[in-house]
Amino acid sequence: MPTARFSFLLCLILAAPVQAEIYKYVDENGQVTFTDVYRKGAKRIELPGAPAPLANRDKTPRGASYNPSPADFPRIDAGTQKRRDDIRRQVLQDELAGERRNADEARRQLALGERLQPGERATDATYLNRVKKLRATVQQHEQNVTSIQRELANLK
Repeated sequence: MPTARFSFLLCLILAAPVQAEIYKYVDENGQVTFTDVYRKGAKRIELPGAPAPLANRDKTPRGASYNPSPADFPRIDAGTQKRRDDIRRQVLQDELAGERRNADEARRQLALGERLQPGERATDATYLNRVKKLRATVQQHEQNVTSIQRELANLK
């Protein structure tokens, strides 16, 4: 008797409706392929009695501009916004000046670090690691300068 119950439950589980879309794809050689993965040029097959497909959750969310601000959302007058923008511009310019100083210092450290120490060779692992780290530091500061300049250019 337990075997009959197990078989019955197994049949119920296997007979449960599956939520998948079926596509028919015909390649350039005329080979017909049925799959549940969409390919360019494939046609979706409607199966009678099949449950309706679930909503596509893979869609990208809409941008923030899609949802307008509520009517009671506080507004900022133009003068206040301009002062905020001016402060932001000043902060970015200060950061840019500091990052340029850091980049110059990193370049100076790189020039010093590229000098061979007494008894050291250019092929030694310690020398190569030191120079690699110093170059990475210079590159990071240069990227920071570029990013801050881009932010400044995006200001109104």
